[in-house]
Amino acid sequence: MKKIILIAVLVLSTSAAYAQWFDFSSNNGRVEAGLSLGQVGTGTKYEGIGSGANALIYGGYIDLVKFGPEHRFDHRVKDTDWEDHVAICVHLGYQIPILPWLRVMPLVGYAQTNEGLTRGDEMYLDTDDSPSWYHPYDVTKGSRTHYFNYGGGISVQPIKWFSINFCYTPFAIYGGIGINLAAFANK
Repeated sequence: MKKIILIAVLVLSTSAAYAQWFDFSSNNGRVEAGLSLGQVGTGTKYEGIGSGANALIYGGYIDLVKFGPEHRFDHRVKDTDWEDHVAICVHLGYQIPILPWLRVMPLVGYAQTNEGLTRGDEMYLDTDDSPSWYHPYDVTKGSRTHYFNYGGGISVQPIKWFSINFCYTPFAIYGGIGINLAAFANK
């Protein structure tokens, strides 16, 4: 049995050297920025479809995906309050190149869920970047729950300027796209 394992390791290492598997130098110079979309708060009563952003710098990966509160930017003014909830996930990882176009990412991160009230009878104007109306959202005391989150992802790079990411963790399932900014700089 030991001989079979040794032969398998030798065959895989020689094929990896020939096929340039695990070529970590391919992460040098890769700087990506992108968007993410998927389910956040998976497995909790606060799950929903959220959006976010991701970035990759020399193989180091970070992302943030957030859902809610649903009625915060509602344009209606009502005498009632809406029961809303929020789910947030933040992950860090590193892309391990398997092939020049395929990478895997072990992820570790943080997830949070909470519930609260969006007050329908109040509306504010935010003029910092671009004007937008919003209702105030107040978190219900004791409803905020924190989770250690971990998982993995796959990144496929069909062309050198663009990549597609798929990530799975116990509290989020999402995908994203990334634009390789360094590829445009080297053009």
